Amino acid sequence: MSVLALCICLVAAAVTTATAGQQLTCRREIPEELIRELWNQTGVLIDRLPKEERFSRRTRLLPKFCTKCPERLIGWLELQEMIDIYQRSVFSTAAIKKLLPQHYDELLYRLHHTLQHCVSSTGRSKYVKALKKMERKIKKKREEGAMKAIREFSFVLRWIDELI
Repeated sequence: MSVLALCICLVAAAVTTATAGQQLTCRREIPEELIRELWNQTGVLIDRLPKEERFSRRTRLLPKFCTKCPERLIGWLELQEMIDIYQRSVFSTAAIKKLLPQHYDELLYRLHHTLQHCVSSTGRSKYVKALKKMERKIKKKREEGAMKAIREFSFVLRWIDELI
């Protein structure tokens, strides 16, 4: 019985250490200057967007996550998957590509690459359904969905900043 308890404790310690190591790695590897520059450039991009007309302001694309509350807690894995969705479904659309500020792609690539490097988990987020739903909403509304997603990108950057 004690051997089984010891094995369970060792596995739990290994998982805790791996998770804590992943968080420390991401905190160290994502420069605050990168997030600040992305935040500034996202403001420029939002100013270039046409005014919101057809897409309701009350319609939120992003799932309601929190960096400090136990329910709907967002972590590095969810942020990595969210950046993947933004790369695939938002920043790759032709209408948005025309509006991107200079070097915005490079900043996004650095963030995307850093997240891929520091998030070592090969698993999926427990919020995969919510993230897929977000991506479906963006694709369903096409250009309007991509523009709405860009207006909400500051939430993603704020979550990253809070985790750093």
